[in-house]
Amino acid sequence: MKKFPVPDPGVPDNRSAARYLLWLARRQWQPVALGTVWGVIWLVSLSLMPAVLGRAIGSGIASKDSSELVRWSLVALLLTLLTAGAGIGRHRSAMANLYASEFRTVQLVTRHVTKLGATLPKVVANGEVVTIGSADIASIGGVFQHLPVTMGAAGAIIVVGVLMFSASIPLGLTVFVGTPVLMAVTAFLTKILQQRQSSFRALQSQLTSIAVDIAAGLRVLRGIGGEKAFEQRYRRKSQSLREAGVQVARVQSLFDAMQVLAPGVFAVGVTWLAATLAIKQEISVGEMIAFYGYATFLTLPLSIIAAAASATTSAYVASGRVASFLRLEPEFGVATQPSDGDVDLPSVVPPAAMAATAELADGESKLSVPRTGVLGVVCSDPAEPGRLALRLARFADSGSPTLGGVPLAELPLPWLRQRVVLVRNEDALFGGPLSGELTAPGREIDRAELKRSLHAACAEDIIRGLDGGLDTVLQHGAKNLSTGQQQRLRLARALAAEPETLILIDPTSAVDALTEARIGERLVRHRAGRSTVVFTSSALMLAQADSVCMVEDGVVTAVGRHRELLADSPAYAAVVSRGEA
Repeated sequence: MKKFPVPDPGVPDNRSAARYLLWLARRQWQPVALGTVWGVIWLVSLSLMPAVLGRAIGSGIASKDSSELVRWSLVALLLTLLTAGAGIGRHRSAMANLYASEFRTVQLVTRHVTKLGATLPKVVANGEVVTIGSADIASIGGVFQHLPVTMGAAGAIIVVGVLMFSASIPLGLTVFVGTPVLMAVTAFLTKILQQRQSSFRALQSQLTSIAVDIAAGLRVLRGIGGEKAFEQRYRRKSQSLREAGVQVARVQSLFDAMQVLAPGVFAVGVTWLAATLAIKQEISVGEMIAFYGYATFLTLPLSIIAAAASATTSAYVASGRVASFLRLEPEFGVATQPSDGDVDLPSVVPPAAMAATAELADGESKLSVPRTGVLGVVCSDPAEPGRLALRLARFADSGSPTLGGVPLAELPLPWLRQRVVLVRNEDALFGGPLSGELTAPGREIDRAELKRSLHAACAEDIIRGLDGGLDTVLQHGAKNLSTGQQQRLRLARALAAEPETLILIDPTSAVDALTEARIGERLVRHRAGRSTVVFTSSALMLAQADSVCMVEDGVVTAVGRHRELLADSPAYAAVVSRGEA
């Protein structure tokens, strides 16, 4: 049997809920089409079974004709084998549809998360992405799991209706009239269910975001005594979600009840009508038994259609959330050029000269980063380092930063990311082998280089304290390490990447004074010949810097060595000495 691997997901041409589902259907038309064929064969063969059994009873048993009995028994056996084979194919195709749609959605969302980059936490709560990956993909997969068998259910209802209509016009009309009525009731409930599921989905995303925030900041919450406040906030939101869930459950329970009650009532009505016609001798006993089988069988396709309607409602709500996420755009454009040989840099600065002679500068603050050496930056406003560093690394398109005189906005983003690296204390440490976590993506692990970077970050003791050394598997977020250890590993990871310009924001805020002095000394030696910017107010780090500048009200007001600025700049001395000068 043919396998259906999940190829590259492509890009949806129109990101609305309905069009996204149609796009997925087109991308996996082969398993959908094959599943539809199997679904039709499966249910149509099941729908023919009552007719075959009726003929076996009427022509064989009632007429006492053993040859007819054997003939129709063999037909029933063949139908049974066909139904079994088609059922296997239908189930396999349903699973292929389910997983293909889920994996494509995961690929698209993951790719878009990467595309958004630093924009992601500004426009989307953590819980939204988590909920898409945990709940929405299952809902989207559910509609493709039900789609092929739903086509089979519709075909089976038509076949049964034709068979009943050919034998008895009243019974045939019962099927052709009763089925649309049941579908209308289902559509009405589906519309209500969709509205309530949309509200529930929004509240679910909000609650997940709060849970993620609590899990990430549990240590801080305990330290400042904020556990109770967040607990109360979570409790209020969870109660709102519970109430919304109850509203959804009320409609869903009515919907589920209709799936059982409506087909059951329909079957009872058809059976009663067939029995009445048999008593009047308008149909034979064999036909009555066949009609009873039809009525019993019809509960299956009607239930399938009702379940498909519920799955479609959930999928529509989920695909709407996915489509909304895919419509988000990064703050600044994303270029596709990966390397010097492929990029199309502005002609005023050749790529080769750019790497060797480019000077990073920010026109708004008048800050110029030397081509080599360590530059310490002290800011009077505690929020200024973040703003200035984001501009210099182009994680924000404000101001007028340039590289070699060329605006950063005109440079290909992947090219710039390889050369200018920003390190913040909130940067993530992912789970997995430590050696892989400290190595830049796409580069082979060089253990000798890793050890040099760890030495420069004063992180050798961390490795010695781990049972597996560099092969130790970190927990996600490195929660098994202290804050100071995490900070030093982030620094080591950045040093191992060997960027031409490295921007650090308070890289030693969580370590002791002795370690901080060692990091400052080793950082200067390790980054010799390359450019490094350190935003800090630590005197131990600033004393090791080749030059230091003071930023007041967003503008550089003084430049010099650490000791010179201590003597000449009262503002600098006040910040560095924490007001104790």
